[in-house]
Amino acid sequence: MTPLAAPAPAPALRTGPATDAAGTARPGLPLVGVVGGMGPLASTELLRSVYLPADGRPEQESPRVLLWSDPAVVDRTEAIGTGRLEALREAVERAVRGLVAAGAERVVVACVTAHRVLGDLPPDLLDRCVSLVDVVHAELARTARPHLLLCTEGTARAGLLTTGPHDAVRHLVPLSPGDQRALHREVYRLKAGGDPLRAVAFLRAALPRYGVRDFVAACTELHLVTQAITAAGLSAEFPAIDPLAVVAGRIKNGEL
Repeated sequence: MTPLAAPAPAPALRTGPATDAAGTARPGLPLVGVVGGMGPLASTELLRSVYLPADGRPEQESPRVLLWSDPAVVDRTEAIGTGRLEALREAVERAVRGLVAAGAERVVVACVTAHRVLGDLPPDLLDRCVSLVDVVHAELARTARPHLLLCTEGTARAGLLTTGPHDAVRHLVPLSPGDQRALHREVYRLKAGGDPLRAVAFLRAALPRYGVRDFVAACTELHLVTQAITAAGLSAEFPAIDPLAVVAGRIKNGEL
């Protein structure tokens, strides 16, 4: 009987260089934590935005992200409306604390409405957090153009975006109560997995009515919409400030 030949050794995987030209080990990018699950599709899309499109760097030099996805967190708008914020604060604190304990150097809470309780976190945790509200305000001050404010009813009721630096908030155009309710329903359609491009109909109707071209995607579900708009080649028609897109770019570049 002819003995079986030994299997050929598997080719070595190419993982990219772990050292620079001088042979010195390069440090990895900062480890960023994401408090997700509010809702889960939005935080998943944030991760896609961090890693796509691929930029050709070796895998070991790609962004380092920890995702804490807990959809069981209390409804944020309901918590604000009823004044029962303690359960929301506890959920956000538990997630941020867990990510920091796991090594996260910076933490993004991927829900604008949940920022209502961000300032109630212990100082050591708050110092680790990147505020999406601050990101929006900085972008408004930089662009200095009027933007239609698209957010949940909870965010609008809490005044999260409309309270802040004058050179930022003066550029915000709030929705009427009727349009705010319609947008809130649209957000929950997106949470349920609805087609993000269907939201374009709302934008096409609302933006001219308020006399503006730009909008603020001040709800993380609207990150699904801005990404779908980009994929469809409609970004020039619907320019937007999307804080998750800004944060994704900073994570990708190691700037967070």
